[in-house]
Amino acid sequence: MTEEGRPSPGIEAARQALVRGDVAAGLSHASDALARAKSSGDLSIQAHAFDLLARAALRDARMPPQQALAHARQSAHLFHLAGDVRSESIALSQVAYLLTLQAYAEEAIESATLAVQLAETLPDGAHTAIAYNYLGVATLCRDSDYARRALLRSAELARVHVHAGAVTQPLINLLFNELHRLEMCRQTGQPAGVGAQAIETLEQLRELQRDGELRALAAEHDHTLAPLLLQVVETGLGAFLPAGSIPGLADLSERPIDSLEPHWLRALAAWLFARRALEDGRLERAQALIDHLLGAPDRLHHTRVLLIAHHMQVDLLERCGRPVEALAAFRAFRREQLGQECENMAARERIAALRLAWRQQSRALADLQVSTRRFEKLSLEDSLTGLANRRHLEHQVDAMLRQTEAEGDTALPWCLVMIDIDRFKQINDLHSHVVGDEVLRRMAQLLRHVLRQRDLAARLAGDEFVLILPDTDERGARPVVERLRGEIARHDWGAISPGLQVTASLGLAQARTGDTQATLMRRSDLQMYADKSLRRDDA
Repeated sequence: MTEEGRPSPGIEAARQALVRGDVAAGLSHASDALARAKSSGDLSIQAHAFDLLARAALRDARMPPQQALAHARQSAHLFHLAGDVRSESIALSQVAYLLTLQAYAEEAIESATLAVQLAETLPDGAHTAIAYNYLGVATLCRDSDYARRALLRSAELARVHVHAGAVTQPLINLLFNELHRLEMCRQTGQPAGVGAQAIETLEQLRELQRDGELRALAAEHDHTLAPLLLQVVETGLGAFLPAGSIPGLADLSERPIDSLEPHWLRALAAWLFARRALEDGRLERAQALIDHLLGAPDRLHHTRVLLIAHHMQVDLLERCGRPVEALAAFRAFRREQLGQECENMAARERIAALRLAWRQQSRALADLQVSTRRFEKLSLEDSLTGLANRRHLEHQVDAMLRQTEAEGDTALPWCLVMIDIDRFKQINDLHSHVVGDEVLRRMAQLLRHVLRQRDLAARLAGDEFVLILPDTDERGARPVVERLRGEIARHDWGAISPGLQVTASLGLAQARTGDTQATLMRRSDLQMYADKSLRRDDA
């Protein structure tokens, strides 16, 4: 998004390309948008660009999974710097999902938990539904009961805050949670029976399908995949259900695995089809699917599924009565596990380094913002007196004149007062420029003393000052002018330099419709010179 809140053309083009399934175009548009945003320093557009790069990399099996994860993390960090809590929560959910795919369970749970906490500060429950969905996905490999509660909460929020079909994704993930639980039962030799709640969830999804309401909740999942995904899930559940116990239960286990896209769906299907074939005694088919998982070029995208494939290989070899090969497969499985644990430690070190870099970046950005505010203040402030400078004054007068012109007869009145220190050159010549500077500073203090909260005092140039009196007509401004005149007369100027006397001439003018800065200041200037002449005559 732009600073004005309008969509960035490059970001929108990338998003639309991904919706069409054109990953190459999405990557190109997002990369171009990122380059432009870096040049302009727009953190929000940079964050959106990194988010789209992560989503594109997730869909492209040729890209290393670490690339998608790095983009997603950078997106979340930049949304945090930009103060966009909603988008930061969604980006953290994406980070959690990518970490889950790569079996970084602890870090995935941390990211998903933070996403939930951020989303719960927002009024829109739709974002909380997304965050709870990914919290369920992140925790299913650690605590299936906790994952079930998170996914049920996601479905409840989606039903209330999005639409009826938005429950599709958390409900399907509930079934994946059940399938993972059943897989763990098989691995540990425990009874593996499908729970009653899973049967109820399956019936809800089937009802949504009959009503044409199968939809996705999060943007990276195409809703057109939902019917196929449901059939894949049904195929997996069939491995743990008595034949014919659920009428019309899908069985795609003989479908060519290479016909399925995208790659994450292909990996999940290969796991569930292999388990179905294994339970049905179709060992040759099961072996082909396990071989596919263990040898697939995109296997590193799906580390959790890869570990399951290793265990199914051990299971298959044991069923075939090949204990020596089963032992070798088990050792390969353990090597994969240990390698993953080492990678997890290395990943933790990389994340610590990345967080340190982000902290330094945040500190540098905060310092830059402080410097920018200081520079802005200096650019609008007179360095000697601390009052507003000419640039600030002209900007304020111009804005108030535009408002007066726009509102016409209904505009509130306001006045401008020109102030000129009399014989200031003589003060410099007789008492020194140091004394002259102190006179200017004391005059600024007197102006501040008579100002009301909404008034503005500025140093125009040299010994000339200006007051702007908003919401005040000429009659109301005269007491302010006279009070200032009295403050100047009563001030002890001799304390600065013996014998020093200071007076000032003041000119008051009320703004009119059709005024420019030049005409308004000219009228005030004329009144000031009239005041100067009158006091000279009195003297």
